Amino acid sequence: MRSALGLISIAALLAPGSALAEERPHPRTDYTAYTRGAGRASVGLFKLEMGLLDQVTLGTYLPLWFTSPVIGVPVPNAYLKIGQNWGDSVAIATRAGFTFIDGEGVAYLADQDTSASGAIYAIEVDGTVRVSSRISLSLGVDYNHVSAVGDTEQLATSIEGASTSDTWSARLLSEWHLSQGFAINVLVRTLIYQSPLNADFDSDSEILRVEGDLSGESSRRRRFSVVPGLSYEGAHWEFTLGVGYGVAYLPVVGLPTTKSWPVVDLGFSYNFDIY
Repeated sequence: MRSALGLISIAALLAPGSALAEERPHPRTDYTAYTRGAGRASVGLFKLEMGLLDQVTLGTYLPLWFTSPVIGVPVPNAYLKIGQNWGDSVAIATRAGFTFIDGEGVAYLADQDTSASGAIYAIEVDGTVRVSSRISLSLGVDYNHVSAVGDTEQLATSIEGASTSDTWSARLLSEWHLSQGFAINVLVRTLIYQSPLNADFDSDSEILRVEGDLSGESSRRRRFSVVPGLSYEGAHWEFTLGVGYGVAYLPVVGLPTTKSWPVVDLGFSYNFDIY
């Protein structure tokens, strides 16, 4: 981690000023430290974002609000991203998100006899450096925590094959800009640390604190995924498509699967100004 940060910093210092072109008007905001501009809205297949200020973006994952036909309840969720730019070459940002799953939804996902509610907390820190007019590097660290509290004899301990625990992971997004809008990307992600599940169990007679490895954590200490792809960021349209292989991270939850799979990174949205 420290070596990667050092390489990015050295590259930024060595890059000549003439190599840095004017700031791209519509930079990529996922996996980078960039935010939406003030009054700028983005409506996509998977999420809705709004730039409250130039460096503050509020967003939500749209499909989760329409899960009632599938799991019986909607899943409220939101995230807030705050960033800071230093000229045209360096930016940092932090993002915090929260998702709540009602007991009825947890019962559907885990066990029909289970009555539990789930909460998902996600925090990420991103740094982006424009090494030259065409090359950008974005390094990010993600933390995800899933907790579920039950009030019957059973407690949900997994979400469809993914480990439920505190998880730290890192990622590096490399962008080679072919033009002001099109870019070739390579996204590399790795699992840094995954703890056993902490389960809170609430019965009618007593409250128990149970700590143990209930997630069936894989014996592999390091899990990687590499996803090359293409992206386009225009005045009104954004599109991202990447196909790779490795550990898949569940959307919203951010937890890695225990096995390697073909990984697809897909995004599509329409952007417009509200104010």
